[in-house]
Amino acid sequence: MQELVTRNKKVAFMDVSTTSIANFLRMTKFTEISKSKNPTEYSRSYVDEDGEVTDVTGYSEEISYNFDLHVGNLVHEKLVDITDNEKTGADALVRILIVDFTKPKGTGYEARLRTYSVVPDTEGDSTDAYTYSGAFRKNSTMTVGVATMSENNTKATFVAEQEVAEYPVSFVVKDSVEGTGIEGAKITVDGTSYLTDVTGIAVIILDAETYSNISVAKEGYTTQSDVSVTVSNKAVLKEVELVEAA
Repeated sequence: MQELVTRNKKVAFMDVSTTSIANFLRMTKFTEISKSKNPTEYSRSYVDEDGEVTDVTGYSEEISYNFDLHVGNLVHEKLVDITDNEKTGADALVRILIVDFTKPKGTGYEARLRTYSVVPDTEGDSTDAYTYSGAFRKNSTMTVGVATMSENNTKATFVAEQEVAEYPVSFVVKDSVEGTGIEGAKITVDGTSYLTDVTGIAVIILDAETYSNISVAKEGYTTQSDVSVTVSNKAVLKEVELVEAA
C-alpha cells in the first residue's frame, strides 16, 4: 500500500558548532526550505534527425530558505551573522543534514549531509516579523549515513557511511501504440512519486545504484510495477511504454 509522505517527514538540521565536533540543530521557524536540482542541459540538432535532442549533463542543487527571526535560535544567528557581516568564501559555508523519517535504519534514520554556500537575498520584507531569505547552494558531494535523534528530535548525531554520486535519470513514458509521450504518468521510486510533463518526461535525480520494482502508472493504462534502472557514472535515459487497459 502506498503512503503519502508529508513535508515534516524530511527534516533539515544545521551544524552550528564552532569547533571540530558537530552540533546539528533542527532548523525551526523556517517558512520555506525547498530544494531545486537545477539540471544543466545540453541541446543540439543532428542533420539526419527531426527535432532537437536534449541531454542532462549535470546539476547544481539549491535550497531556497525563508525564516522569521527568533532570538536565541542558533541556526538563525548563524545565518544572520553571515548575512549581516557579508561573509564570503569558507566563512559563508554551512553543513546541512537532511533526515528522512520515512526510512528507519538501525536505531536512527537515513540521512544525507552536504556543505552549502549561503547566498543571502532579502531581509525585513514583512510587516509582521523580521524575515531573512536566500538560498543554500551546493558546495560539496553528498555523504549518506545514519542520524540518531535526541529525545525531542531537536538535535541529531550523524555517522557517515559513504559518499554517493547522484545522476539525473530521464524517464520517457510513451503510449505503446502511438509512440507519443504520456503526460501525468506517475513514476514511483522507493516510495517517492513524480509526474511526467506534457512531453511524457520526468527527470529524477538518483543515487548511483540499481533500482528495481519502479512503478509507472497512468489512468487508462496497465501499470508497470517491475521497471528497473541502473545508475552508475553518467546521466541515464529510460524509456517506458504503457499499454492501454482493456
